[in-house]
Amino acid sequence: MIGQTLAHYRIESKLGEGGMGVVYLATDTHLDRPVAIKVLRSEAVSDPERKLRFIQEAKSASALNHPNIITVHDINTADLDGRPIDFIVMEFVKGRPLDDRIGRKGLALSEALKYAVQIADALAKAHSIGLVHRDLKPANIMVSDDGLVKVLDFGLAKLVEKEESDDSGATQTMDAKERGRTGEGVIVGTVAYMSPEQAEGKKVDARSDIFSFGSVLYEMITGRKAFSGETRISTLSAVLREQPKPLSEIAEGVPRELDRIVSWCLQKDPTRRLQHMDDAKIALQQLKEESDSGRLAVPAAAAVRPRVPVSRRLAAAAVLVVLAAAALVWWLGPRRHTATEAPILTRLTADSGLTSYPALSSDGKLLAYASDRASDGNLDIWVQQIGGGNPIRLTTNGADDLEPSFSPDGTRIVFRSEREGGGIYVVPALGGVEQRIADLGRGPRFSPDGTWIAYWVGDLSYFGRRHVFVIPAIGGQPREVRPDFYSASRPLWSPDSKHLLFRGVRSPQADPTAQFDWWVTPLDGGEAVATGAYKWLVESSLPAMERSQLLPAAFVDPSDWLGDFVFFSATSGAAGPSASLWRVGISSRWRVEGSPQRLTSGTTNEIQPSAAGARIAFTSLTQTENLWSLSVDPDTAKISGAPQRLTSSAASDFFPVPSADGKKVAFASNRTGILHVWMKDLETGAETPLTSTPFNDMPSLISPDGSRVVYCSFDRTNAGVGGCFVVSAAGGVPQKFCEGCGVSSIQDWYQNGRRVLYRKGFTTNTQLMVRDLDSGHDTLFLAHPKYSVTAARFSPDGRWVVFQTVIEAATRRQIFVAPIRNGVAAGQAEWIPITDGSGLDRNAVWSPDGNLLYFLSERDGFRCFWAQHLDPATKRPAGPPLAVYHFHQARRSLMPAQEVSRIGLSVTRDKIIFSMAETTGNIWLARFE
Repeated sequence: MIGQTLAHYRIESKLGEGGMGVVYLATDTHLDRPVAIKVLRSEAVSDPERKLRFIQEAKSASALNHPNIITVHDINTADLDGRPIDFIVMEFVKGRPLDDRIGRKGLALSEALKYAVQIADALAKAHSIGLVHRDLKPANIMVSDDGLVKVLDFGLAKLVEKEESDDSGATQTMDAKERGRTGEGVIVGTVAYMSPEQAEGKKVDARSDIFSFGSVLYEMITGRKAFSGETRISTLSAVLREQPKPLSEIAEGVPRELDRIVSWCLQKDPTRRLQHMDDAKIALQQLKEESDSGRLAVPAAAAVRPRVPVSRRLAAAAVLVVLAAAALVWWLGPRRHTATEAPILTRLTADSGLTSYPALSSDGKLLAYASDRASDGNLDIWVQQIGGGNPIRLTTNGADDLEPSFSPDGTRIVFRSEREGGGIYVVPALGGVEQRIADLGRGPRFSPDGTWIAYWVGDLSYFGRRHVFVIPAIGGQPREVRPDFYSASRPLWSPDSKHLLFRGVRSPQADPTAQFDWWVTPLDGGEAVATGAYKWLVESSLPAMERSQLLPAAFVDPSDWLGDFVFFSATSGAAGPSASLWRVGISSRWRVEGSPQRLTSGTTNEIQPSAAGARIAFTSLTQTENLWSLSVDPDTAKISGAPQRLTSSAASDFFPVPSADGKKVAFASNRTGILHVWMKDLETGAETPLTSTPFNDMPSLISPDGSRVVYCSFDRTNAGVGGCFVVSAAGGVPQKFCEGCGVSSIQDWYQNGRRVLYRKGFTTNTQLMVRDLDSGHDTLFLAHPKYSVTAARFSPDGRWVVFQTVIEAATRRQIFVAPIRNGVAAGQAEWIPITDGSGLDRNAVWSPDGNLLYFLSERDGFRCFWAQHLDPATKRPAGPPLAVYHFHQARRSLMPAQEVSRIGLSVTRDKIIFSMAETTGNIWLARFE
């Protein structure tokens, strides 16, 4: 070939050869420039498959325009002495292949990082268009004289179809079509650098290149191949079965982060490997920048210590004993926790929806969180570098995935998923297959030593029954921690992995708010210790916090434990209604101590702190509450369409009360800074206030003819001192008819619209009474000898009443229907149970035909709309309950933040009307210098 001309390229000399052909130096006679030409081997011209791959190489590589990928100028066929010559023309790089530059001891760290970043960037570009190299090795990487890397020889690459990029396709045996291309049992690539799946003849994807990249990077650092053997078969065996020694055991001064990156790349299982070349590039870029600036911390080489005389060693030992004793006294005694400086705040995400549940890796460099930014309506787990770079989506299931937490080495993430009834899953930190390890769990956390995962299960209601479990991090049988507690939840690990801090209540008999505390228990048995957190925070250390404010606040749940501090969120009188981040010291005797420290003072709800070193990631949340509707055939419970917003206020609009004809709806709103009753005309869209009292006003009923509205006023202690009133639906002077009736105590209009059914009593031993609006006379309508009764509604024909008994306020309620006889409800013997009382089924309302009951239920773990068909004559349940509409996503939800009474479930002739909370938020980082 030397001296021959192919088209307008004159062959000058031979540069090398590979499996696909011979490479020559040539001159482009048109442009008078040097080029490299790869010529397909003459004996392979008749092989259509090899020729097809050759052409594919040229077309694929020519689509790449990247400074670290060899530029393809041309692909052509020339006739030479009567035989066709297929060739590809590439730029000529003056330099040496990487394998010539790697010495016996490897490259200098700075040089290796410089080349590695460029190689990673080139592969990331190729992978972005579905191109897999499949033969990455030092001989296929050129380094120019000025240090510019060029990745060569995509001769074994193939364009990966989209459907082949999933996890199943990446690991299954080659199908018939693939065998037809490569030959059954034929392995393409260079053995020492190929991935395990490539060595086994399985389908490969971009993760195979990542493994090969790890092998190249390993050799660049150590000067040794990651996998080697005396024969090709023994090398294959090493690739499939052996783990190379860590970099730090071979080369001096290797940063731990670099050792970790190589380890991630060389995972045998592709699902546990780094999933995207971009991630490797970003991590290496950061290491390179730290190395160039001199900030990169590398382990110091072990020094030879001189021999110290025995007398000096004994003296030093004595000093150490004294120092240790002093340290012990300090540790066991009270320690002062001084206030911190104001943090430097950085916004890490900027999503229009909900991005929350941040989790920092232990080194503070990676951030995991849940976000609905993918526009699928549900939360997925994402991970990103704190220093920048594109986030990686780890999960794509249609259910909400949330509450992520890193393993201590940063390689795995455990999270809660709502899929399949809810459970705990583990996924590789940079992408892969999710593994379910436990059912029902919430708030999972790896222990600092990486051996256990703690989580909790139980009721979502604030003082419901809950249980804490631990499970081996590799999977296994869960074990309950503190089964002697009535309620235990929100576990956090002590720094030594030997204790758990949790929110707990020992016994349900007494007032749970008085028993509440943060407890610390040893993992291997022993007595739980109360930290004194509740009494300390509420009654002594934070006098500005009122008890009524604290009970529903997020602070009650400890969020993170780092060193001597527990982090939480709190609302204080001084800070206003929004929540801020706080921390509190905890002693070696597991008692809270010192003064609490407020870490942030924003105007939104700053919650879910995750701490790592001097960094705290947290969520800044905003919640709005508005009225919504669902189009429905009310007598069959068939929904048509998605929820539609009825109000769009930045304030809270809730507790809707529609008129009988469905044309108007009264509701409560704090648009003026205090709750007042508003009316919305659903036909014109007009919204007008009906009340302007100094109290909080809540609507209860609109009269059957739509002319009057009943509401109750109460002060901020909910004592109901304002009484209950009737006012014209057009506005006017209200008429008081009840003093001290309590909040939202009016249940329904009774018969002719001149009397109302109301609940007498505020919390316990309540009765349902009928009051005449003109005379003020009361008549007992219904009572239970043991439980409170509430949420009563008359059937459309006035012959029946539906209501609920409160068995346990937070966990158990039961819906009944009773016939009405002689103006009052029939006795308990005639009550018809609609639900079994085992859960939170409540607030039932009738369909217009009286043969269907709609109600709120949490039977599937979420607060959703359910219905029960009734026998038209007897009103007994006909068939099982049916789900009407599910609210299973965090952004738009009926729980847990929204009080159930605010939802105001109502059914009109064509709509279900209700209020719903919509939560939006983003992740911020607080850094303390």
